[in-house]
Amino acid sequence: EPVLAAMRARAPVDLRVNVLKTTSDAARVALARDGVLVEPHPLAPNALRVVENPRGVAASRAYTQGMVELQDVSSQLVAALAGAAPGMTVLDFCAGGGGKTLALAAAMQGRGRLLAWDANPRRMADLPDRARRAGASVRILERAELDRLGRRCDLVLVDAPCSGTGAWRRKPEGKWRLSPDELALYPPLQDAILDEAATHVRPGGRLVYATCSLLAEENEDRAAGFASRHPDWAREGERRLSPLDGGDGFYLAAFRAPRRT
Repeated sequence: EPVLAAMRARAPVDLRVNVLKTTSDAARVALARDGVLVEPHPLAPNALRVVENPRGVAASRAYTQGMVELQDVSSQLVAALAGAAPGMTVLDFCAGGGGKTLALAAAMQGRGRLLAWDANPRRMADLPDRARRAGASVRILERAELDRLGRRCDLVLVDAPCSGTGAWRRKPEGKWRLSPDELALYPPLQDAILDEAATHVRPGGRLVYATCSLLAEENEDRAAGFASRHPDWAREGERRLSPLDGGDGFYLAAFRAPRRT
């Protein structure tokens, strides 16, 4: 099984060029000055793969000045496919550490409203500092603000909690920790998160569901479940990514809210 063989290899180190601050060419030059050699990766628009001296990234000027962010190329593509654009109101509904939040900020080119929420606010502890370094404007919501938000967002991204099977190269211990009982907890949680996130999408707006899982019960089955619970929402395609595509395993499905009159 080629995917399983790829999962046993060491995960590559990928960078996303932060277009709020620089260009791909300028970032490559700045990294090279600090001894970090990179090459463009075709999977995502502003992706660079480190080919020499990955340990030098964190101390490099390009990184400390916010020209690049550490982000797996599949994760970058998910953020790009979400479809954030300048002027939108965008909500990252399971923001976590904020990697995709910052990618959405770059896609919005500093115009619009970018909101971040996570059920566990501690996961977002580093996001204010990361956003400052990136030159990104992000509003981190508290529960009361989320409750008041209503159906205002042009785009809501749900990067849902999952088994993490697509990222086992980075966290190999996950293979031994994932039990059938634990796996069974995720689908109902994913359904509940999707249904709640949908309440913040404006009429005609977009809801994007993503996981870093390779398992159909967390991916296609959840998208099908949402479609059956919300038959008036239009499906706008899906995308599966495995390590054979160059990055972690990911899944993405997009839905369009009905344009109620």
